[in-house]
Amino acid sequence: MNAEVYQKGLAALKAGDYKGSVRDFETVLKDMEDNQEQYNKVVSYLGLSQVLTSNRNGLLLCRDAASSENRDGGVFLNLACAEWYCMNRKRAIDAIRLGRKVDSENVRLKRALEMLDTRKKSLIGFLPRAHPLNRILGRLFRRTESEMSIDSLLY
Repeated sequence: MNAEVYQKGLAALKAGDYKGSVRDFETVLKDMEDNQEQYNKVVSYLGLSQVLTSNRNGLLLCRDAASSENRDGGVFLNLACAEWYCMNRKRAIDAIRLGRKVDSENVRLKRALEMLDTRKKSLIGFLPRAHPLNRILGRLFRRTESEMSIDSLLY
């Protein structure tokens, strides 16, 4: 693995240069073999970068990387970020929970789960949570998208 280009891709991703990070991660991936230790991590970063450049195929890359990962929770965090960006909140939470099973000590996964999986008390307490009135009011008072971003989940 070309560590220098990999670090450059991470820096580009953090700086918001998603097209640059796609280019860098593709370069790193070309030099790797499928069975290398960091392969799934690089694929997940490439997929996340593609999702952030409005390429929905990146989501499939992230899902594929997570499906064959059994050690690194960061791969699941990247999948969760991609799912969240594509408005799949439930899948994002599921990805984080799977990541916590694989890597229970990952602090970033724990923090991301706390950010995404928080439910407020239902607004009308005597009605069930699934009642249409509670659901409508819950959607109206849900946190705005500006409070959470990919950067707040990743870093």
